[in-house]
Amino acid sequence: MDVYSILTSYPDYNPTDTTTKQGAPMIFPEWTTANLALYAALTLLSVGMGAGEALGSTLMKYSKFRPQKGWHPRAGMFTLYFLPIVATVIAALPYLPSASLVQVIVLTTLITHFGKRCLEVLFLHKYSGPIDPFTTLAIASFYTLVAGFLSYLNRWPLPAPDGLFWLGLFLFIFGETANFVHHKILADLRGASSEYILPRGGWFDYVVCPHYLFEIVAWLGILLLSRHLFALIALLGMAGYLLARSRRTLTWYRQKFPNFPSNRKAILPFLF
Repeated sequence: MDVYSILTSYPDYNPTDTTTKQGAPMIFPEWTTANLALYAALTLLSVGMGAGEALGSTLMKYSKFRPQKGWHPRAGMFTLYFLPIVATVIAALPYLPSASLVQVIVLTTLITHFGKRCLEVLFLHKYSGPIDPFTTLAIASFYTLVAGFLSYLNRWPLPAPDGLFWLGLFLFIFGETANFVHHKILADLRGASSEYILPRGGWFDYVVCPHYLFEIVAWLGILLLSRHLFALIALLGMAGYLLARSRRTLTWYRQKFPNFPSNRKAILPFLF
C-alpha cells in the first residue's frame, strides 16, 4: 500500500453497498492522525486562497491586476489549466480500465472543466498584458492538487447515481455553459482591442463577474458528483477566492469608469 492509500484509506468501503453510500451527503476518509493532519492542511490551504486575495497579501497578478513584466499570458494561462488535466489522468490510471459510470462522469467533468479553459485560452480570450510567474505557479499548483486528488479519491465513488448526483451533473453543465457564454460576451466586447471596456449583456448588467459565479456553480456540481469531503473543501476554497477576486474587480471598475452603474454588484445580483 503506497503512502497515498494510507492517507486516504476507506477500510470499510464496499462499492456495491448501495444502502450506505447511495444518497450519502458526504464520503469521509478514515480519521487517522495522518488524515486529520492532511485534511487540516488542505483546509488551511483552501481557506488561505480566499483570505490572501481578500487581504491583498497574495493578490494574484493577472488580468486587470497584471504586472508590467512577466510571462506571456497565453502560455502562462494554458500551463495552469493543462497541468491539472495531466494530474487527473495520471491519478485515474489504476481504476480507468474498470471504471463505473459514476467514476467516468466524475473524471469527465474534471477533464471537461480544465479542457474547456485550455481551449478558451487558445481561441477565445483576449489578453492585455503578461502574467506574473509566481501567480502562474501558485494557481497551477492549487488546481493540479485539486484535480489530481479528486481524481485519486474517485477510486472510492458512489456505487450508483442518485438524485443529488444527477442534480450535480445538471449544475455542472449549466455552470460551464453559462461561464463560457459570459467569457464569449467579454471577448466579443473587446474585439481586437487590448483595452478594458465596461462589460454589458447577460448577467454583466447585474454583476461584474458572472463568469466567476457560474464557475462556482460548476464546482458545486462536481461536489455533488464526487461527494468526497475534499470536494467540499475545494469548493469552499474556489468560492472564497472568486468572491474576494470579484470584490476587487468591482472596486477596480468603479475607479476606472466614473460612470460605472452604482447598483451593479460584484458576483451575486442585488446582494454582493
